[in-house]
Amino acid sequence: MKTLIIIRHAKAEQSFGKDIERKLTGRGHRNAEKMAECLKNKGYRIDKIFSSSSERTTQTTRVFAQVLGIPGSHIRYFESLYLADVLGITETIEWMRENENIRTLAIVGHNPGVTNFVNDLTHAGIDSLPTCGIAVMEVAMDDWSHFDTAPKKLVETFSPKDEHTA
Repeated sequence: MKTLIIIRHAKAEQSFGKDIERKLTGRGHRNAEKMAECLKNKGYRIDKIFSSSSERTTQTTRVFAQVLGIPGSHIRYFESLYLADVLGITETIEWMRENENIRTLAIVGHNPGVTNFVNDLTHAGIDSLPTCGIAVMEVAMDDWSHFDTAPKKLVETFSPKDEHTA
């Protein structure tokens, strides 16, 4: 059994410049810390993080890594995850084939891709994963090479606005 944690980037500033360069707001930083602490308190241990290469996902990833004690060598940034759809996220996960010792993988990405990904793979009915929202999935497989065909189940979702994340 493997665990896949899907994280939408935290709240980002509005900008008239390039979308990929948008940074987290103060609230975004606080929510990222809060949600990383929530994962830690729930006992989740992330072995590796795959993140979009945008500024807001990079900043969100750094906060999670700091709070959860994930070394930089266990983080990989992918241009292909920037605004990725379901297929793009799936193809990025398939990169894991050579890393079968990874039990828990986290993906930090963007909407609507992350919401569509969770809904399509687990048949969940999530309207929209909020900023810094998290979806935890169990994937019934022994190694990541079987991800595409393995049964997937949504275990839980939570967001900064949930009472139990306070």
